Amino acid sequence: MKTHDEVVKAQIERSGVRAEVERIEREEGELLGALLKARQEAGPTPAEGVARMGTQSKPMGDRTLSAE
Repeated sequence: MKTHDEVVKAQIERSGVRAEVERIEREEGELLGALLKARQEAGPTPAEGVARMGTQSKPMGDRTLSAE
């Protein structure tokens, strides 16, 4: 039985398969670029903000109300 890598190597030699793989990789690269740009433009995440301020954040379930 062939390994996964052997099957991939055999299939990628077919021009139609190679062209489709290259098309998909281009599209994935464009999508990743757009996602990274959007993340950068959105600014720091709440967790990054907490880390920059040097404070700690508690999960919502750990918060209690004081009776004061």
